[in-house]
Amino acid sequence: MIIDVNAGLGSYAFRSLPHSTPEAAIAHMDANGIDRALVVSLPALLYRDAHQGNEELAIAIAAFSRRLVGVAAVNPNYPGWEDDLQRSVQTLGMKAVALHPEHHGYKLQDPAAQAALKQIEQLGVPLVLTQRFEDRRQRHAWDRAEDLVFAEVVAALAPFRTLRVHFSNWIGLDGKRMVDAGLKGRCLIDFARLHVLLRKDVPHLIEHLGVEAIAFGSHAPFDYLGPSLVKLSNLDTFSNDDQAQIAWKNAAAFFRL
Repeated sequence: MIIDVNAGLGSYAFRSLPHSTPEAAIAHMDANGIDRALVVSLPALLYRDAHQGNEELAIAIAAFSRRLVGVAAVNPNYPGWEDDLQRSVQTLGMKAVALHPEHHGYKLQDPAAQAALKQIEQLGVPLVLTQRFEDRRQRHAWDRAEDLVFAEVVAALAPFRTLRVHFSNWIGLDGKRMVDAGLKGRCLIDFARLHVLLRKDVPHLIEHLGVEAIAFGSHAPFDYLGPSLVKLSNLDTFSNDDQAQIAWKNAAAFFRL
């Protein structure tokens, strides 16, 4: 069993993406042994009204609920975001909520973003923060979104002591600082951009946060599934239970699947 916690569906304004429809994504998952995937709406990154992306995503995955799990996108700069957030979770059944501050033009420390974080915490669903979608070295000139900065994120999350946070597609995480910030036991980190060997990012994070903090992630359809599958296979020094936790158990528990 493998659950991919870092995937998306739909078109992206600056790049043609493969496997971006539900049918194509599931066929690709089947070909690579992926059982389920949490998916965000990629159009929601650039829609003026991000909630339109949530509604489109909910319709698209409705017939594939055993395979694809929706993650809502909320833009606290957009009027009526409070209703969008409530509807996404309570009506559309989204299992987590993603904020995209760099794409939507705000900072997590801004009052509107802090209000959104408070409401997400109250709803009891995880927050998803993706450090980046596109490599800055190859993105389109009009794609101006910068990478999220670890220190700024930790500072913005400080008031929210029960909020569960999925750090998606990150590098540069400091396990000790995450423990000091009270994130141990309520964070999940996918290893899509992390090293299992070489710099040993994953073992170092596990040393501080425990194996329960790590999950399989591919960043499909931007990236190939192969590298993440290789990372999973390179965990052969872990116990069978630890491998299963990273492959799917941590994701299932964190997102309450």
